[in-house]
Amino acid sequence: MARELIVTKNITARQFLFSRIALVSGISYIALFLLLHVLKPEFDPTWRFISEYALGKFGILMNITFFLIAASLICSAYAIFNQIKTVVGYIGLAILIISGLAYAVAAMFNTDPITTELSNISFTGKIHYTAAAFDYTPVAMLLLAFGLGRNKAWRPIRTNLFIVAAISIFLTILFMASMPSDYKFQPGVYTGFVARFLIISYLIWIVVICSHARKLFNSIAS
Repeated sequence: MARELIVTKNITARQFLFSRIALVSGISYIALFLLLHVLKPEFDPTWRFISEYALGKFGILMNITFFLIAASLICSAYAIFNQIKTVVGYIGLAILIISGLAYAVAAMFNTDPITTELSNISFTGKIHYTAAAFDYTPVAMLLLAFGLGRNKAWRPIRTNLFIVAAISIFLTILFMASMPSDYKFQPGVYTGFVARFLIISYLIWIVVICSHARKLFNSIAS
C-alpha cells in the first residue's frame, strides 16, 4: 500500500526571496570559478584542486567563490525548510547547512599547494582540509530527494531530484576513486577534473530546487 503524500504549508515570500538569493549565488560562484580558470591558467584543471585558486594573485576571488557556494547551499536549505516533514528530510537539511558552513570556513582558511608534503601542511591548510571533509552536499541532495518526494507539491520533480543527486554521488565516488593512494598529485591524475564537475552539479541541484520553489510561490500569488 502506497504511503499517503504529505501536504505542507506554502512557500512564503521570505523563502522565495532566499531561493532567489541561492540561485544568484550559485550562478555567481560558477561565473567566478570559470573566470579563475582564465586568470590563473598555471593551474592544470585536470589534477590541481579548486582550492588552490585562492593562492597568489586573484586568490580573493576563490575565497569569494567559496562564500558564494556557502550562501547558495544555506539559502537553499532555508527556502525549503517548511516543505520537509520527515526525519530523512530533516537530516538532509542539517547536512546541507553543515556543508554550507564548511565552505564558509574553507573560504577563511586557504589551502596549501596540493604538492605540499603531508608533514609540511600549514595550520590554515589543516583547517581548510578539515572543513572540506564536512562537505556532504551530495548526501544531503539524496536525503532531500526522499524528503521532498513525499511532499505532494514537490512530487512532480521527484525524479529530477533523484537524478541530480545520483549524478552528484557518482561524481563524489569517482572523485575519491581518482585520488592516488600515495597522495602524490601530478599530471595524469584527474581528481581536479572530477571535482570541477562535482561543483557544477551543486548548481544544477540549486536550479532545480529554486525553480520549483518559484513555481510554487507564483501559483499562490496568482
